[in-house]
Amino acid sequence: MTKEEIFNIERTKYNYFMTDSKKFLNKTALNYVIPIEKGEVPEDDVDLNRKYISVKISKHELIKKINQTADALVAYGVKKGDIITICSSNTPETIYIDYALNKIGAIPNYIYPNSTVESIKYFLNEVDSEFLFYLNEPEIERNVMEGIKGTKVKKIISTSVLEPFPEIFKAIAKKGNREKNVRVVDGNREIITWKKLMDIGLKNKGIAKENPYEKNAICSLVHTSGTSSIPKAVMESNENINAIVKNYYISGQKFEPGKSYLQVLPVFVEFGRITTHTSLCNGVEVIIIPEMNPKNFPGLVQKYRPNYTTVTPSHWGALLKSKKFDKEDLSFFELVGSGGDGFANVEDRINSFLRQHNCELKVIDGYGSTEVTACALTNLNHARKSGSLGKPLGNTEIGIFDPDTGEKLKIGEIGEIAITGPTVTLGYYKDEDETNKVYKKHDDGKIWVHMGDLGLVDEENYGFYKGRIKNVIARKSFKFSPVEIEKAIETLPIVEKCRVVPMVDEKEGQVPSAHIVLNNYDNIEETLTKIIDVVNNTIEEFHRPTTYKIRQSIPLTKNNKTNINALRIEDIASIIPGVVFSNITPIKDEFYDYDLYIEFNPNLCLNNYSSEEDIINFIENTMKSENILGNKIRYKINFVDKKFVDSNVKKVKGCVKVL
Repeated sequence: MTKEEIFNIERTKYNYFMTDSKKFLNKTALNYVIPIEKGEVPEDDVDLNRKYISVKISKHELIKKINQTADALVAYGVKKGDIITICSSNTPETIYIDYALNKIGAIPNYIYPNSTVESIKYFLNEVDSEFLFYLNEPEIERNVMEGIKGTKVKKIISTSVLEPFPEIFKAIAKKGNREKNVRVVDGNREIITWKKLMDIGLKNKGIAKENPYEKNAICSLVHTSGTSSIPKAVMESNENINAIVKNYYISGQKFEPGKSYLQVLPVFVEFGRITTHTSLCNGVEVIIIPEMNPKNFPGLVQKYRPNYTTVTPSHWGALLKSKKFDKEDLSFFELVGSGGDGFANVEDRINSFLRQHNCELKVIDGYGSTEVTACALTNLNHARKSGSLGKPLGNTEIGIFDPDTGEKLKIGEIGEIAITGPTVTLGYYKDEDETNKVYKKHDDGKIWVHMGDLGLVDEENYGFYKGRIKNVIARKSFKFSPVEIEKAIETLPIVEKCRVVPMVDEKEGQVPSAHIVLNNYDNIEETLTKIIDVVNNTIEEFHRPTTYKIRQSIPLTKNNKTNINALRIEDIASIIPGVVFSNITPIKDEFYDYDLYIEFNPNLCLNNYSSEEDIINFIENTMKSENILGNKIRYKINFVDKKFVDSNVKKVKGCVKVL
């Protein structure tokens, strides 16, 4: 695209992509990869025993398939304004249908393919969706078939992860099982395969007319993901997603035609969608894989040698541990990024690893949310500051505001981060109350998205994260962020990750509770002593944790962020007199978000709690008082005879250590 074409964002996403439709037609646009198991490996092995096979799709073929899909959808009854729910991952067909829907003015509604039956039902009813496109993997298909009951869904399109591969390969992979072109679920619903849909498109070539651009029309619905079981549907406009391409250009980050981008982040996550669109609009080959397993990352990097990639800290961690890269040269990298919780723990190690493998780049990270089209601030190769969130991308603006008064704060002052600019989305679908809480019109006439995070901006306009407002600890009515505590504990090489959350305390309101994952679990007692020494030497006494809990992993949300609610619920259970152990596990269940396991000795509780009902009531009531809402828990309470917590709990200088 020319500069003028890049800057003209007021058009449909389809039209924006099609601007250079006659250029680079024979170049690869999509390189679709699936992993094939070569043999079993131990579960804890750092490398998978897999080979990666792929199908290359040229830009010419991509455009042809998008238009054929658009013809098919119109012939199948999809109209402008219809909302089609997409329950899929990174496959070519998902990309075809995304652009095709935009061409005809219909709206994709992206949901997580690993959603529970209950969630699928909710997502479908939320938008009155009559059409559904899904990936027919066994678990996804089971949940979809149950989830559509009691919804308005009438027509369903089913696709396979093997769809783009030659028929002979698919036949071997499926061991001779042949798909039917049409299946009827019940008297009101029809399922057709992708192949059947494409046949419809061929028979109705040219029927789909390009939908004219309308300012602030909904381009797609993309769901947030947090600790709540019901993520919000964010309304994204064409301008929002096109503005990301423009913003990268303004910031000096150019993506060159013919280069490649390794996309392991799924398209149902906003950052996965915007980087795919940005790459395709710049003629960059996008390497996609339908599963997000971080252990695939080393093999993919080794085989496909991508120029650009942004992945989670877990993916980088897999690369650092891989045995494949003893002698590999990584000089082919031109931009490498990371996003999600835990980046600070691996940043130095990644940079050292890159240097050791002939790559002088430093890994970059950024900041954003679905509400601001994923990327608001970012570090770049030519403009980065270690420890920062980066600078506003392109025409994005950042402001810091007092969370209580709304007053705009000065440089260096800590307050709530807010974002404005062309990537600010349209709000939450049919939820005006929640929209007004987050999307606020200021005196300058601009809509600012209030991010719910504490931060500051320095004199060079770099942003710095200081914690979640909801994770601020209110100890004796004095509020502070736990970020500095986490950073202090994570300075120890043996610590892989630390998260500090507010724990209910009868006398002080809330106190800090530290949850710590280690790189090595030998000599935990000695490690805890070192951790407490570091805290005592670097953190003022009032901010020091009262509880240190060593654990194997930190529970995560669906989009790979720390599940703060899970940690807080586990802590609530642990403070009940008589509870000697508690552990929470996020689960994928139709009715529950978490399993909470509790060991309880009634002889230690002074008769305050004598039954499971007493324990559950305490936890549920405390959650309400702490505003931890919308969490459904399956309890497993085991009555035990343990009279002491033994080595699990120790008091050291007023601190309780939980091993």
